[in-house]
Amino acid sequence: MESVILVGIGGAIGSVLRFEFSKLAPFHGIPAGTLAVNIIGSFVFGIIVFLHAPGDILYYLAGIGGPGGFTTFTPFSYETFRMLENHDYYTMGENIVLNGAGSLAGVPLAFLLVPG
Repeated sequence: MESVILVGIGGAIGSVLRFEFSKLAPFHGIPAGTLAVNIIGSFVFGIIVFLHAPGDILYYLAGIGGPGGFTTFTPFSYETFRMLENHDYYTMGENIVLNGAGSLAGVPLAFLLVPG
């Protein structure tokens, strides 16, 4: 039960931080807040899970809960759909590639930086 509470607290903190990041101005039409949270969240998740084992407080609080509440595909999906709806295919493609590649790069980058 303690792990569920820790994940919930981390998720609440992550959600508030995501809300604050959502206020960032778009960068060349790409929602900068969504891009930032997806990349930063993937990196933080990687750092925490490579440094802390399941059962550790930080694993649940800052590894699972925090990035889980911080990152999201909900705004990404909505914003990308709006680009499609507005026939802004180039920006839509950039948005998909940057969010996908940036998020996927976050975890291996964390792995390389964590002493092993």
